[in-house]
Amino acid sequence: MPHLNQLKSELLSDGVISPNEVARIRRHIEQDGALDFDDVAFLVEVLGEASEVCPEFDELFLPLMRHVLLKDGKIDLDEQAVLVDMLTAGESIRPSELKLLRDLQIEATETTPGFEKLCQAVMAIPAN
Repeated sequence: MPHLNQLKSELLSDGVISPNEVARIRRHIEQDGALDFDDVAFLVEVLGEASEVCPEFDELFLPLMRHVLLKDGKIDLDEQAVLVDMLTAGESIRPSELKLLRDLQIEATETTPGFEKLCQAVMAIPAN
């Protein structure tokens, strides 16, 4: 964990996640060869603390999140919580995050009632 805290601190030193930093993140998460929930949780933390992320961050993060959350086909309470963290990370919900939520809603074979309520609430928010 200290290694992750140090990496997060270095990535967020200027508040912006740049393409070079995305390459560094990619190397870190691919290091153990297994993409997992801890990787997603780490990236959600980084997203929540960054003032700005580059498009390359979304290109890495969103497919990874989709893959990990749908690995067993279910959206459970822990996965629902990390989705809430992602959706509340910035000042507004980004179109790429809405697309991910829609994809998860369509592709998940089992979800919690809270996930369905979350989707309904988020989809009811007027676009900026």
